[in-house]
Amino acid sequence: MVLHGDVSTHVRGPSRRSLAIAAVVTVAVLAAATLALVSHFNDRPVWSQNVAYEAGYYRGQQIRKTDRTGEAVAEAVSGGCARSVATAGKKADVAPDSWVRGCLDAAHGRPSTPNSA
Repeated sequence: MVLHGDVSTHVRGPSRRSLAIAAVVTVAVLAAATLALVSHFNDRPVWSQNVAYEAGYYRGQQIRKTDRTGEAVAEAVSGGCARSVATAGKKADVAPDSWVRGCLDAAHGRPSTPNSA
C-alpha cells in the first residue's frame, strides 16, 4: 500500500484577517443604512394617529397658503376641517380626530405637533 502526499479533502477558508475586515465593513454599512433611515423618517412619525395628523396638517397648510381673503381659513376653523375629513382619504380614516386636529392647527398657523395626538 503506497500513500501519495496528503489526501485530505479539507479546503482552507478565508483568513481571520479577511473575516475581520468583512465584519467591520458589514457593521459600517448597516450603521450607515440605519442612520440614513433614521434621518429620513425622524421627521415623519410612523404611528397611524401621527400620520393622520400630518395629513390633516398638510391640508390645513394648503388652505392657509391659498386663501387670499381669509374666508377659506375661517370656514376651515368653523367646521370645514371636520366636514372634509370624510373625503380626506385613507390616512384620515385611521384616526379622523387626529386628522381634524392637524388641519385646525395648520389653519390657525400653529406649529406641527403630531406626537401629542
